[in-house]
Amino acid sequence: MRRAILITCTVLLLLLVAAVLLLPLFLDRDKVLAMATQAVKEKSGATLVVDGDLELSLFPTLGVSFSAASITMQGSNRPDLEIGAAQVGVQLLPLLSRQVEIDTISVSDLTARLVAAPPAERVDTSGYSDAELEAWYAQRRREREAAGQAAGAEAALAVPLALNVSSLEITDARVESLDAETGQTSVLELRSLQASGLNLDGAPIPLSLALHVPGEAPLDIAAEGEIAIAADSDKLSFEELRVDISGATAEPVALTLAGTADLGRQSASVTLALELGPTRGDGTLRYASFESPQIDADLHLNLLDPALLVLAGPEAADTAGGETPAASGDEPLPLDAIRTIDTRAALRVDSARFGAHTIENLSLRLRALEGVIELSEVSGRLHGGQLAAAATFDGRHNIAQLRNQGGLDALDIATALAAMESAPVLSGSASLDWELAAQGGSVNALTAALTGPVKLATTDIVLHGTSVERLLCRAVALTNNEKLTSTFEPDTHFTELYADVAIAGGEARLAPLRAQLDAVSLSGTGSFDLLAQDFDTTFKARLSPGLEELDPACRVSKRLTAIDFPVNCRGQVSGTPGDWCKVDTEEIITDLAVNEGKRKLEKKAGKLFNKLLGGSKDKGQGPE
Repeated sequence: MRRAILITCTVLLLLLVAAVLLLPLFLDRDKVLAMATQAVKEKSGATLVVDGDLELSLFPTLGVSFSAASITMQGSNRPDLEIGAAQVGVQLLPLLSRQVEIDTISVSDLTARLVAAPPAERVDTSGYSDAELEAWYAQRRREREAAGQAAGAEAALAVPLALNVSSLEITDARVESLDAETGQTSVLELRSLQASGLNLDGAPIPLSLALHVPGEAPLDIAAEGEIAIAADSDKLSFEELRVDISGATAEPVALTLAGTADLGRQSASVTLALELGPTRGDGTLRYASFESPQIDADLHLNLLDPALLVLAGPEAADTAGGETPAASGDEPLPLDAIRTIDTRAALRVDSARFGAHTIENLSLRLRALEGVIELSEVSGRLHGGQLAAAATFDGRHNIAQLRNQGGLDALDIATALAAMESAPVLSGSASLDWELAAQGGSVNALTAALTGPVKLATTDIVLHGTSVERLLCRAVALTNNEKLTSTFEPDTHFTELYADVAIAGGEARLAPLRAQLDAVSLSGTGSFDLLAQDFDTTFKARLSPGLEELDPACRVSKRLTAIDFPVNCRGQVSGTPGDWCKVDTEEIITDLAVNEGKRKLEKKAGKLFNKLLGGSKDKGQGPE
């Protein structure tokens, strides 16, 4: 960018030199061209060649025009600038005092060729040891501080200019940037640039421009507003600068910017307003190449939807069509990229969409530095529940660490399942509190290594598609040698359901897991595989006589209240609820037989004991 600015300034300087040559208006054109060529050579070492016409004009504009010109910088083996046509107009009155003031500059069909500076060497930290990583972080801090001090000590502009041009117009310009390592050329098309009152004194310069970046996903940028440049401070300021970008995202982006940029220190501070499809936002943004954080943002958005950020073009179409394979979760975490992020952000979003889930009134604070991403505050409403959480991802070393704690109060379960397009198997509300930790090198490894407690409490839970009472009553009727005659409601209404969950080894262990129905108490244990999404739970059901109200054959005698009815539930979350649970009637019959045997044995033992007691009493009372 800095090199491009210098080249642009050099071009204006060369045009200014050419304008000086207008003083001897009565000289012939060949002499003017010879003088211009010599002046360019002396000032810059460059070679000016004009293959087309060179015209001096008095009306309607006093100045010079030429075509098919080229400028080759010293040491270059090809033209660095090619100009199809140009006109330079000067003001008449200053010429009387031997001063040249450019009135207008108009250039068309311009091509500028650059050799791109080699990119900063990217260090691959994936193979570093923890000690080497610590040394690398320290080295980056020292290099950034040194670069910042050097940038602050640089002169404002390498080419001092006294630039005063009332009108500048450039059309159909190309900037070709050659990558010396790969030999590939990237192109930036400046379709139009119009500016008036050009100066380096800090006065406003109205401008408009249109850029086009060709390629598989073409990019169009249009800007209109006012800028001001102060040559003595390397500062550029802008007020109400409107920038429209098409092609970068599925929807066009419109930005309105106001702020300042320090070209020497490579920093900018702006207030901005954003429009992206239905998204509106505003806030402040600061970028500082030699400071920490490099990016500091404070933004408010009405909508955050990653779908709006999908890149436009063929790649986006492929992704939207489902042709791009989904990540398996076993891919290594991008720790190398995360370690280069230096960002602080405060974000407030009225409605944030993450896949199937929407968080209302989302508020978060983020700090990312040297591989550590800290979310110090995450709050909002998720499916009717209030979310409050905090998390830290530590990728500073080779084994990533994850810590997450928080709570979700009064989540609407039916709404959450509907958002995930899952079968409506549950309704009611749930509250969770958790404190989890994990370590690993991939998403699946982190998931499998999660450890920590989760507490679950619910209100008004209904299990749809499965009647636990019917399962139990069928078992009771079997023990009573009767058949059910009533029609049972297809769902199970829990008056209470809660669990303490211990997560470890990729499983969520539910112990204890307790539930209460009107005439049934359930307690048990279970497990849920976090990766496979299947579960296996075992309940022990205790029955009360009130179960008889559901069906006459479901009479609960005293002998039935003394045993546990085993209820086994297992399956996939995506499976059919009616197939999940069953009652182990064989175990019930076995328990009944054992209890009946005990009862009979106890009865006989009691009779024998009473008989023995009675016999002893009679013997002791014998004749007096």
